[in-house]
Amino acid sequence: MKKSIFATVLATVLAVTLAACSASGAKQIVLRAATGETDTFTLGQRANVVGELDVSDSKLSEFDVVIEELAPGGSWVQFRKLVAHKESTSIGFALIKNLAGDYQYRAIISGKEYGPFTSAPLTIHYETKSK
Repeated sequence: MKKSIFATVLATVLAVTLAACSASGAKQIVLRAATGETDTFTLGQRANVVGELDVSDSKLSEFDVVIEELAPGGSWVQFRKLVAHKESTSIGFALIKNLAGDYQYRAIISGKEYGPFTSAPLTIHYETKSK
């Protein structure tokens, strides 16, 4: 009996925790390659990235959006900083790389007493030209 009550309580706590985590970060900003583009590019080619926003649950009119890149060694560093407005449904940025490899980006949206909310990482792959 005790084991079944414990399992039920644990499952409930886990479900509530997962729901809270997924509802917070995922709904505010989601990064993806721009429409019509893949996530693989040739060296020197421009990659366009879009961040879809949902800040409808905030009373703020303006938000900071920090785009971070995963640096060699595994730490996130600021790549760009943008400002979004309450009416905004997306932000965008572009990048061009000259070294082959996988580049990861994430976005953090915040404002006074709002967030920060962090997107899932997006991987952009750069490769040498095909022959």
